Amino acid sequence: MSTLGSVFVSEQSGNITFKQCDIDVKREFHNPVIEYGKDGIKYFTFGREDLKGPWAGVNNYGVSFVSVDSYLESDNSGVVNLNKVDSDIYLAYKKILAENKTAQEASEYMKGFYKSFNRPDMLLITDAKHTFFIEANNNEVECIERRDGFFTSTNHFRMLNRGVLYPLNHSTYLRLSRSEAILSNNTGIEDVYKVLRDQYFGESVFSICRVNGETPHKEEACYTQASVLFFSEGDIVNCVYQLNGNPKSNSYTIIQDVFGAHSVSREHDNIDLYKKSVQIELMTERWY
Repeated sequence: MSTLGSVFVSEQSGNITFKQCDIDVKREFHNPVIEYGKDGIKYFTFGREDLKGPWAGVNNYGVSFVSVDSYLESDNSGVVNLNKVDSDIYLAYKKILAENKTAQEASEYMKGFYKSFNRPDMLLITDAKHTFFIEANNNEVECIERRDGFFTSTNHFRMLNRGVLYPLNHSTYLRLSRSEAILSNNTGIEDVYKVLRDQYFGESVFSICRVNGETPHKEEACYTQASVLFFSEGDIVNCVYQLNGNPKSNSYTIIQDVFGAHSVSREHDNIDLYKKSVQIELMTERWY
């Protein structure tokens, strides 16, 4: 399914938000577009052919969101319940971007929404100064706030009950462990890139950069089809993404100052991200 997170870059007073999107059926991911909300808000959304609204996005106030599906514990049949995000919730996701100027406001809106929403969901909302992570299910809502360091999640509840246990889905636990291990270095954007391209468990569903060539029993045959990163420092919002593939095989598109200059470039070398290509130098100059 997915891996998401945020990393505060303390020296630059900014926040990096990311998501790796893994699904089991090939879908067409649309190029991002700028839309317009209320009271001067502009927002940058990522869509997909089968969704009613965005699966990720950021607005000109630096408020962004990403979400993941949840694996719940098995029922009496021994079958793991994979709970995909309900289709109607994508309209609420759009309101996060279109109507809120801080992550605090957006998180309060969503916590209220979840009180009358019975399906499970896991949601990350950020801006330059704050990260809010919400787990919700059957009107029960838990929310944590982070203002430093990093936070990352995969597809199992850790605050609410009924999260799938390790014996019934190894991948969500293994991907979380790898993401936490890499981000513990907390050096910023390079660690986030390492997370998204990580294949510690090879080309398999157990790696963060997932390949479904071989799917063991009880694991979902999901594979990576898109990746997105947002950076907000308050005045500037930058974005990096790749669509309809994975970051090991696809090059990134880099947009500096999404709502201003909107300078677009491509990652020069999709084999070695850390070569001092012109694109990466430009990106890190703005991000740091």
